[in-house]
Amino acid sequence: MSAQESGVQLASLSAVSRNPLQSNRWPFECGEGQFQIHSTVSIARLEPYLAKLNSLPSELKQSLAISVVEQPIHLVVLESRDSLDAYVKRLLPNAPSRRALYIRHRGPGLVLTYYNSAWLTDARHECTHALLDASGVKVPQWLDEGLAEYFETANESPLDHATHRLSVKTQIRFGQVADLEQLERMDSNSVMTAKDYRDAWSITAFLLNSSSQSRNALQVYLSDLQSERAAGFLSHRLQTGIHSWRDDYTRFYTR
Repeated sequence: MSAQESGVQLASLSAVSRNPLQSNRWPFECGEGQFQIHSTVSIARLEPYLAKLNSLPSELKQSLAISVVEQPIHLVVLESRDSLDAYVKRLLPNAPSRRALYIRHRGPGLVLTYYNSAWLTDARHECTHALLDASGVKVPQWLDEGLAEYFETANESPLDHATHRLSVKTQIRFGQVADLEQLERMDSNSVMTAKDYRDAWSITAFLLNSSSQSRNALQVYLSDLQSERAAGFLSHRLQTGIHSWRDDYTRFYTR
């Protein structure tokens, strides 16, 4: 899954005058935990993946120590990329073509996908955005994508990312460490590169898995964001809370 093609979060659906879920008669619909699925693909084809989709809210709650609201997330599954493009264009004519999208609008979160070999990855990525948003965790863009990249992996270990981990290890071998401060300078209108996605994933994965101290630093930061307390920059907290976190980061990915 291309990092630039996934994790796109559209700010508004104000151009749409009707509920897109009510304007179609979906051949297949089902409820899977917190997710309401509306599909042109049979539920039988989706069934092998639904348990790992349904586990996502509890994974976020357990790993991030945040409250995850039980608000329904609506998940559309179309049969092809062309069908997805056409559907999105009806909703937002100027939207770019993407493999999957989370659309934030009035009412329930709406995730749009199409069925392909990476469907579960795409769905978990975008549903991570939707769950964080619905739960009131207003994360900066880099961390929003870092968390979505981290939780999109449905393997036993989220560190076994299909592309990122090997690239990070190569990057470190050439003396390059993820630049957290540069990521933090981005705003919601910034376009993240493939490297930005990789760095965001690597910092997120490091903090959640390196030590209890690093995990706690991220959890407290997210708690402050969810509680709307002044959170500041995560980099400032790491400078004072974790001695030489960049050295720890390097050791974590080279051990």
